[in-house]
Amino acid sequence: MINEYETQSMLNPKLWIDDQLSPAVRKGLLKIAYHFYKFLEIDVKVQDIILIGSNANYNWTKFSDIDLHVVVNYLEIGSNLHLVENYLHAKKSVWNANYPLTYKGMNIELYAQDSNENFHSSVGVYSVLNNKWIHQPNSNTISIDDDAIQQKAQPYEYEIDKLSESDPNLESNIKNILKRLQNLRKSGLEAEGEYSVENLAYKHLRNSGQLERLKELLRKSILGKLSIDDAVIQSLSNHVNKKKTLTESDWLNIIRQTNGVEDAMGQWQHPGRCTMIPSNQITMRNVPHMVLGIDDTGHMKLMHPERTYSYPGARVFEIPMTAQHKTWVMQLMNRIKNGADYD
Repeated sequence: MINEYETQSMLNPKLWIDDQLSPAVRKGLLKIAYHFYKFLEIDVKVQDIILIGSNANYNWTKFSDIDLHVVVNYLEIGSNLHLVENYLHAKKSVWNANYPLTYKGMNIELYAQDSNENFHSSVGVYSVLNNKWIHQPNSNTISIDDDAIQQKAQPYEYEIDKLSESDPNLESNIKNILKRLQNLRKSGLEAEGEYSVENLAYKHLRNSGQLERLKELLRKSILGKLSIDDAVIQSLSNHVNKKKTLTESDWLNIIRQTNGVEDAMGQWQHPGRCTMIPSNQITMRNVPHMVLGIDDTGHMKLMHPERTYSYPGARVFEIPMTAQHKTWVMQLMNRIKNGADYD
């Protein structure tokens, strides 16, 4: 247990009026918690909505998260607690990716908490639902136990474990986690130093190898963008030259290898990124760069801005002629220039 660290003389004035939660803040947090609960898709009673962590204590900083917990009984969701925890962590991860909420520069972190969990008696816990303290903090003493550290680290562990190299959004997801971890550690160091719960949670992730895994996945993702495996070039060349028609599995692999995405909006929605268009009618209106298109029959066209194109196939793989892709596109075109069906 960690005791007696330098703290603030008052609760965060962005959230609190003396020792009561601001009515406007409370109203906003209840609204967010309600939508988070609906997003969880669990048919159980909400037992409480609580504010916990640095912003419910005197060790807050400008980097501190607003830790808003929706309290439910896990056993009412299912008897297999491991599956229930994984499900709720997965929903939290999707929520964070789609709804990165902040208030006055502070991230709002949502969490579905088991009502059977106990708090250390000196940790500040405020019931937003009932508008009163469950455990009122002391400005002179901060006590933190191992459960608090694990609870802070666990959602990050789950998100990192679920990252996949095949995810086209891998790089942005990693950067999002790293940014949140950076703010987490900075908050703890400014508030209590090396032994803050936030910094100890960060160290736990580092010592368990999770941070190293994040960095390695990021390195691979960036390298994948900078270089295209020769097998991709050869596969597309064989497809265009009618030597081997690409299968659905082949196309999925090429989309993954090129960090591509399948989207009818193509370059409009994903400028500069490889895109698979589920149509044979392509418009280049408002596309500022040339695009190399290859359909599923092997027909290839170099498309120019402000023109429209038709293909004999059912869908078209687009490769933008931007700085990132130009070198390997030229390699591809040189390899298939003899015997290709090319306009």
